[in-house]
Amino acid sequence: MPEYKDKKEWPKAVIMDLDGTLIDSAPDIANGLNKAFADEGMAAFSLEEVRFMIGGGVPKLVERAFEARGLADKVLLERVIGGVMKHYSAQPAANTTIYDGVTRTMQTLRDKGVKVGLCTNKPQTITELALDTLGLTGYFDVIVGGTAETPRKPDPMTLKMAIDQLGLTVDDCLLVGDSGADRGAAEALGMTVFLVEYGYSKKPVADMDPDATLPKMDDLLLLLFPADELQQRA
Repeated sequence: MPEYKDKKEWPKAVIMDLDGTLIDSAPDIANGLNKAFADEGMAAFSLEEVRFMIGGGVPKLVERAFEARGLADKVLLERVIGGVMKHYSAQPAANTTIYDGVTRTMQTLRDKGVKVGLCTNKPQTITELALDTLGLTGYFDVIVGGTAETPRKPDPMTLKMAIDQLGLTVDDCLLVGDSGADRGAAEALGMTVFLVEYGYSKKPVADMDPDATLPKMDDLLLLLFPADELQQRA
């Protein structure tokens, strides 16, 4: 079993990614994308096609959709991005599910005095709507989503913003995500990162050389609090 940060007080905070890490939002993202395409008289994508387009925020999603269709109209691109935002905001979590072990993990972290933050490329407004709909907002001490003024992960800016808002340092915190973007943002800051194995990554997360991989979210507890978890699972 890996050992991390030979200090009982580590981590002081766990910062989570959202899509593909805490929630399976692909059905609602696909719905927003397909409605925006339908508005322009274009055919829908399958759910599995959309799963492989997720990551980097709504503009990147639409760019990948255009690439898949061989489209290069920048005016149309901007219009579809706006359409996705409109439709997705209207139904941010109608068919979104929370992954197994997520609520238990976040509640345990809070019970143990560990702060929980969120850093996602999903637009801030949609992030807040989705969290409220799913009953997850109260688990977080800080919520940092995408805005027009901030670059998306793997740029580390929003991750550093989350750390600063928590009043902590990089060495105090752990990032849990599902993608190369999460790995890249953490690496840029010299931050420990664990990647879940069940998310939207297009390649095995173990190939990205994270500090650990998590088959399930609550395996995080086994790594951070091994004595407690081994006793509970015995």
